[in-house]
Amino acid sequence: MKIVVIIPTYNEKENIAKMIEVLEKEVFPKIKKYEMSILVVDDHSPDGTAEVVKEKMKKYKNVELSLGKKEGLGAAYIRGMKQAMEKMEAVAVIEFDADFQHDPQYIIDLVKKFDQGYDHVIGSRFIKGGLIPKEWGLFRKILTTFGGLFSRIVLFFPKINIVKDTTTGLKLTRTRGVLDQIDFSRLSSGFFYKTQILYQLVQNKAKIVEIPLRFKVREIGRSKLSSKDVIVTLISVILLRLQDPKTIQFMKFAVVGFIGYLVNAIGLEVFYRAGFSPGPATAIATELAIISNFILNNIWTFAEKKIVSLKQLPYKFIQFNLTSMGALIIQTIVVWAGTSFFGDQWRQIFLILAIGFLVLPYNFFMYTTFIWKTRKSKLFGRIQRRIG
Repeated sequence: MKIVVIIPTYNEKENIAKMIEVLEKEVFPKIKKYEMSILVVDDHSPDGTAEVVKEKMKKYKNVELSLGKKEGLGAAYIRGMKQAMEKMEAVAVIEFDADFQHDPQYIIDLVKKFDQGYDHVIGSRFIKGGLIPKEWGLFRKILTTFGGLFSRIVLFFPKINIVKDTTTGLKLTRTRGVLDQIDFSRLSSGFFYKTQILYQLVQNKAKIVEIPLRFKVREIGRSKLSSKDVIVTLISVILLRLQDPKTIQFMKFAVVGFIGYLVNAIGLEVFYRAGFSPGPATAIATELAIISNFILNNIWTFAEKKIVSLKQLPYKFIQFNLTSMGALIIQTIVVWAGTSFFGDQWRQIFLILAIGFLVLPYNFFMYTTFIWKTRKSKLFGRIQRRIG
C-alpha cells in the first residue's frame, strides 16, 4: 500500500534537495506499514529545481517528478493528486511543502491517524498544541486567525468547529471513496483550492481529524502566498457558499418567506383596521401567508420534489397547514405578548422578530423534513423506526 507525499515546487532548488534527503533518511524508515513515495510537482522552475529532483530520482527509486505549466498552487496539486491516484495507485496522498515550514516528522503523525481510520487528517495551527510563528507581523496573525474564523462561519455554520484550520498546507487524504469523489473541475487553480476540497469533504461526510501543527518560518526562499491570495480567498468563500445547492434552496425559501411576510403584514393591517384585535388578525393573516408559501415553495423552492399528484396535493396541503400550526402559534404568541406589554403600535416589529428569528428556521426544518422531504432527520428517523 502506497502513500504519496506531493510536494509542489517553483524555484525550490535548495529546499527540495534537503527535503528529499530528510524524508528518505529520517522519516520514511519510521513508517513500516506503507510504501512511502515522493511526487515533486514542478512548474518548470527557472532555477533548476527539476534537475535536482532528477538527480535524486537516480538515487531513490520512490521519487517521481511531474512537470507542467505554471498555473497556480491548486493546479499543481490537482495534477499531482491525479497522478498519485491514477498512475501511482496511492491509498492516500499527503500535501506537503518543500520549505520546512512543516516539520517533516509530522508526516508520521498523519499516517498514524490514517491508520486509525480517518479519511482526512489536517495539521492544524489552531488547536491545542498548534502554533503560528511568533515572527509573523501582527497584521498577518490577525488576517490568518480571523480569516479562518470567517471561512468556518460562512462555510460550516452552525458547526463552525468541525474544522479549526481551513487553509493549512499539511494534510493527508484517503484516495478511494474520498479524494476520488472530489469534483476537480470545481477547484480553483490558485490557493483557494484548499478550502474548496475541504468544503467538498465535509459535504461528503468524510471522517476528519486535526493534529497540532507548530508552523515555522520559512528558512530559505520567499513565501508564495500574497495579500491578493488572501483577498481572493475571502471573496471566494462567500461565492462558494452561495453556489451550494442547499444554500440556493434556502435563499429561495427565504424569498418565499419574505413574500409570505408581505402577505402576512398586509393582512394583519387590513384585519386590524377592520376591527379585529391583534391576536385574531395575526392568525388570519398567517393562514393567508401559509397558502402563499405552500404554492411558491412547491413550484419554485422545492421544484425537484414538486407535488403534482391531484390525490396528493390536498393531503400535502393539509399536512403543510398542520406543520405550519407551529408558525401560527409562534407568531400569535409573540405578537400578542409583545403588544400586551408594549402597545398595539409595535405589532409589525414583533411580527418581524417572530418571523425572522423563530418562524423561518422552524418552517425550513418542517418543510424539508416532512413536506418535500429533501433532508433526513436522525431524531425522527429513530422515532419512526421504534414506532415501526
